[in-house]
Amino acid sequence: MPTRMRHINMLGMEEFGPHHKCMVCDDPKASFVFTDSGHCGTKVPEFTPLSKVDYNLMPPPELSEVYKGTEFEKKGLPLSFLNVRTVDEGEQWYRENTRYPNCLLPMLARYQWGDLRHGVNKKAVKNAKKKDKRRRAKAKAKNKCHIKYEPCVVTFD
Repeated sequence: MPTRMRHINMLGMEEFGPHHKCMVCDDPKASFVFTDSGHCGTKVPEFTPLSKVDYNLMPPPELSEVYKGTEFEKKGLPLSFLNVRTVDEGEQWYRENTRYPNCLLPMLARYQWGDLRHGVNKKAVKNAKKKDKRRRAKAKAKNKCHIKYEPCVVTFD
């Protein structure tokens, strides 16, 4: 984008101690730290970027029974964990935030956000097999084509 067309919004000023101020903008390249003229040699305090911060929240009411009796009931769940909606996002979350081996990550994600949580019983497996068998039979019947060898009469008028 050309420089003269770019618009930068200033979000505010933050103080980092008595002699340092930071001008915060929506573009990280436009944010600056200012120091009082008499204190140029003093060290600027370190701060943690928001991308590295993950707050813990109490589990939502529909999940409170799942975490009953665990440390998460009192400590809360990370906000990034609560924002996960699909199995693929969950697998990525486990990869970035835990030390589990890569072979376990898909299973953990499927348990938390997929179909493994509800368990499997014999009747469900049997019904799934029947349903798959019917689906395959329908697909096979749909793809069949028949050629009939019958005498036919062609008339020319």
